[in-house]
Amino acid sequence: MEKYLLIPLVLFSVLGSAAAVKDKNAAVRGAERVPEARLLLYGLLGGAAAEFAVMAAIRHKTRKKRFMLGLPLMAAAHFILFLFLIK
Repeated sequence: MEKYLLIPLVLFSVLGSAAAVKDKNAAVRGAERVPEARLLLYGLLGGAAAEFAVMAAIRHKTRKKRFMLGLPLMAAAHFILFLFLIK
């Protein structure tokens, strides 16, 4: 059962990380951006830890509290929920 819990985490980690990189590149080029709501949704659905790590690594949205506080809080909630579900 635990492996099925990891599927959304992996899926939304990849989607969220890719969206963050795409948004960073769009910001540099002045192209159409990825909506912040979508970035936060990917984090909420399971990709918060990876998305936070990628954003910190590429220095994207590091001044926005909703990302620098919200994503780690989401990741902590996911971790606690995962521990609760595997018991």
